This record gives sequence, structure tokens and C-alpha cells, in this order.
Amino acid sequence: MPALLMDLDGTIADTLPHLFASFRDAVAPFVARMPTDAEIIASFGPPERDCIMQILYECNDTTRTVVPQDLDRAVRRFHDYYECRHDAVHAFPGIPEVIQLARKRKWRFGVQTGKGRRSAVFTLERLRLRRETEYLVTGDDVRNHKPDPEGVKKALAEFQLPPSELLVVGDTPADVEAGTAAGAKTAAALWGAFDRDAVRQAGGTWVLEKVEDLQTVIEQWGKK
Repeated sequence: MPALLMDLDGTIADTLPHLFASFRDAVAPFVARMPTDAEIIASFGPPERDCIMQILYECNDTTRTVVPQDLDRAVRRFHDYYECRHDAVHAFPGIPEVIQLARKRKWRFGVQTGKGRRSAVFTLERLRLRRETEYLVTGDDVRNHKPDPEGVKKALAEFQLPPSELLVVGDTPADVEAGTAAGAKTAAALWGAFDRDAVRQAGGTWVLEKVEDLQTVIEQWGKK
């Protein structure tokens, strides 16, 4: 049976506002200026520790040295804020139903995210989607992050499927490019994308304006 591999932030869950706030709180005592939304987005790919390190360097003036203790404290601040205020995070409307539809049709279901395993598991559990997730590959589980196809290939190996039977869904060009590089079918998800034009132009097999469009792809999969 085919498999569905979805990104988490901006695809399954509307997390971006909460992530922006979490990263800003994390670095607030250690930077000369607050990072912009675009700068935070630009750091995405690896787990949070690497993102925070990049932000610390980019948002400081030349007179301040970033020391390891600052990074450790910033990472702790991130997780404290992210977890204590997670009630602000919700799955996009229709996403749980789409996942249930795929599972009823005997699709395998996995999540690939650049998040670290701690925050990814926390979010999936709070959204009550952890039990639905057969396979989770996080930024802690790969050496090469999206758009490298390493994570997608790990999912293919886990599901024991040919690439043509995997649908990769994500809200960034890196999600689409990773799936394409692995030979999978891809869907560019625009409902939570930070840069809709960039995702639209990434060359996905499908471009999905709304969650209901993903349901249509799943329903029509076997008819192609």
C-alpha cells in the first residue's frame, strides 16, 4: 500500500507564530536585536539547537562573543517556552480527518520534520497524532537535512516501498525538493506556507491550495 509522509510545522500544524515567539524568547538575553520572521525561517532545516546558534551569531554585533553557555541556556529557554505555551498550536482544520482517511485506506503514515525529536514528539502527542504516526524522522535522525533526500529515503526503507508509492507533503521548497530527489511523488502544501510563491514554484507533482485538495489526491491515487 502507498504511504503518506508529511512535514509537521506549517503542514500538519499551524506552529509558525508559536515558533517565532519561542525562538525570540530563547535568544532575547543574548542578542543585540531580535531576529525577524524571515531570519528565523531561514535558520530552519536542522534541529532547534543549530537554528538558535545561527540566530545568535546573526543577531549580535561584533563586540559580543557567543559562548557555549549562552547557547545551552538559549536552548533550555526555547523548550521551556515552546512546551509551556503549546496550547497556542493547533492542527490545521481538516488535517486529522485527512490522516484518518489515509489510514482507513490502509496507507502507511509518517512524519518528517527538521525539528528535534523532543519538540516533534511533544507536538504530535499534544495534537493527539503520535499514535497515528507509524514512523517519525526528525532533524536529530539524519546527518543531511532537507532538501537532501536522506530523511525521505529513511522513510522509504522503513515502509519498504518504491519511491513511486510515497507521497511527500510539505510547505517549503526544501520539502518538495527532498521528495523529488528521492523519486517520490510530492505535493506542495500552500495552506501554511510562509512563502507561497516559492513553494508553488518548487516543482511538486501537485500544488495544493487547501487541505481538501490533499484529500482529493488520496482518494484518486489508485485511479491514475
